[in-house]
Amino acid sequence: QHDTSLEVVVVQVALDQNRDLTVASAYMRPPPQISQSFRRSLNCLPASLPLLLCGDFNMHHPQWEPFLENSPSEVAAEFLELCTDAGLTLVNTPGEITHARGTRERSCIDLTWSKHLTVSDWLASVTPLSDHYMLTFTLHQAFRDTIPSAPPSAPRMFYSWGKCKWDLFAKDLDAQLPACGYKRQLTGVKAFTRALTTSYRRHCPRGMHKDGPRLWDDTLMEAERIATDSKARYLQLPTPDREADMQRTRSQFFSLLRERLRNTYLRRISKLNPGEPLAWKYISGRKKGITPVSHIYVIRRRSTHL
Repeated sequence: QHDTSLEVVVVQVALDQNRDLTVASAYMRPPPQISQSFRRSLNCLPASLPLLLCGDFNMHHPQWEPFLENSPSEVAAEFLELCTDAGLTLVNTPGEITHARGTRERSCIDLTWSKHLTVSDWLASVTPLSDHYMLTFTLHQAFRDTIPSAPPSAPRMFYSWGKCKWDLFAKDLDAQLPACGYKRQLTGVKAFTRALTTSYRRHCPRGMHKDGPRLWDDTLMEAERIATDSKARYLQLPTPDREADMQRTRSQFFSLLRERLRNTYLRRISKLNPGEPLAWKYISGRKKGITPVSHIYVIRRRSTHL
């Protein structure tokens, strides 16, 4: 039976030393309820593997909201009991706000659970992308050592074939190849390859793209920082002036972001035929990682559509 009250995505990450990490993301629609789907999801998660469970559960309980004035609902109490019985440990800092809307609504409905895995440096940060905060945390050092680092990428050389001096290229290639043939085929192939490489390097202009064009450039990063600071000031002291400034900086950031998306990926995607995949070169290496691989970033369900 289809359950519309729960959305769950589970990913199993294969690491070296025959170790895996299970990452699950869940969303419970308000008002939350403990459905059979949620029970089955907990039971289906691998019992022996390290697990991260992150989600917007729309639950209120003193365990993560110590400022809660009312007693927890039966649903929230049952939810906590199920997670505890499943061996999950709550990572959230109690009382740390993860969701803010308007001038008064503040809650801790975005939860991070772990199992067979130590998580530290848990932090909730304001972001202009959503009324939910961005949650960041670090995996334990002992576990992080098993995550393989990405191999260093060698610079790629590009040649301007349209500007190549083909007449000189042909003469140079002929001059390097002897008139007589080679007794061994491998020797001939090596000689031809060496002559070909030398010739086009001499007569064809070339350049190097180290990192490729960046979607999230310095201008966009600065606009995001300004929008984030403006929103943080508004949440700290909601006033009409600060609200207007928050909306203005947020609008400027979104306008820049829409422009980047429209002028890069949308233009390239729009040229594709139905069913044709987007070339990997358009999505690989677009934005360099600026943080260690041990950091996990989660932005809960976004309320804003770009």
